[in-house]
Amino acid sequence: MDYVADLDPTHCVLRITVKTTVTDEVFSDLYWSIARLASEGGPYSAIVDFSHVDFPVSTETLREFAAIRPAVPAGRRRVIVAPQPVVYGLSRMFELHRDSLGVEVQVVHSMEEAYELLNVSPEDFTQRLFPEDLAA
Repeated sequence: MDYVADLDPTHCVLRITVKTTVTDEVFSDLYWSIARLASEGGPYSAIVDFSHVDFPVSTETLREFAAIRPAVPAGRRRVIVAPQPVVYGLSRMFELHRDSLGVEVQVVHSMEEAYELLNVSPEDFTQRLFPEDLAA
């Protein structure tokens, strides 16, 4: 999996930066990786950054994952960063499916918007969770 997971321990926020093409298989792997990270030491809010990826994930996969238990537990904020129009549109579709189940997800165009929503800054992410051998 080509992503980086950093933690802001003060505000309890995970930041997942995806660095690969997001196919159906990659989306599934990423979803369950986020669920694992969010369950270890949390509860955490989360920012998932799709700023630098291609996103050929199918709408069927998005609908399937929107209907299952959230990767980030209830009561915590979930933010998807999707600046490209196609990624933004697919992420909004995921958001709307989640909203119909009472699970809040917010899709934004930039990391700055995500940081503002969660009242954090890039410097707050001081702990590297994955891969563990790299410093945040």
